[in-house]
Amino acid sequence: MKLINSIALLLISLLTLAQPNTEVYLFDLEGDTANFSISNPINVSNNDGYDNQPTFWPDGKSVLYARTVNGQTEIARYFIETKETKLITNTKQGSEYSPTMMPDRRISSIRLDTTGLQLLYTYDLVGNTEVLVPELVIGYHTWIGGWKIGAFVLGDPATLQIIDTKTGEAEMVYKNIGRSLHKVPNHDWFSFVDKSKDVWAVKAMDPGDKTVIYLTNTLDGSEDYCWTPQGSMIMGQGTKLFHWERNWAEFADLEDYNLGTVSRLAVSRDGTKLAVVVNN
Repeated sequence: MKLINSIALLLISLLTLAQPNTEVYLFDLEGDTANFSISNPINVSNNDGYDNQPTFWPDGKSVLYARTVNGQTEIARYFIETKETKLITNTKQGSEYSPTMMPDRRISSIRLDTTGLQLLYTYDLVGNTEVLVPELVIGYHTWIGGWKIGAFVLGDPATLQIIDTKTGEAEMVYKNIGRSLHKVPNHDWFSFVDKSKDVWAVKAMDPGDKTVIYLTNTLDGSEDYCWTPQGSMIMGQGTKLFHWERNWAEFADLEDYNLGTVSRLAVSRDGTKLAVVVNN
């Protein structure tokens, strides 16, 4: 048991050291499915270390993200109007990642404990927490309807599983996927990245009958994307931002703002704000 614990702690230390120094920037977003532009960048994290995985509160007035605090990550909430940051968690025994809004306005998040245990938890705004999925090691997830999630479950290869969080029932529906999972706007389907071939592809799945359709190839070397309310996708490649409706088209370059390369992305529900994680 001591050997297992030592190995777990070593892996956590290596993971911490491997985390890039990233910042979460917020831009004003204008345009529709044919033409986009960004302006007015604000560094909402402004913090040393790993600040990543943004998502918008449903009303679009605040942004959740994973923020480095004292060598681990906590769920932070940035209020756009007041420019205030408040911590939602203060977990001594582990780090939170990938905060995601739940149907009942609670937050679901991956927690990696100092023991090496990694599970999906729920959090509310007054500190209450509970394990949501106790049996599977989930890396990323998205809510796909009712109390079901589409989950990136760790393994070799990583698998896409549909999990009913009320019953605990889980079904493996795809193998070798990427980390970016999203509900398709105005639709019952959700999307994921198929990494089973040399050329990665964004695909969409009907969670009911598990039908899968091809949407488009990803940009070379990129796997992070988000949906706009109008049904376009936005993806980064290097310092550049692209949008997709039928083809990928460049619409911005972060070099114009003296910023680094793009990874994770999120768009507010009204389509007026774009959160971008920048690798320094």
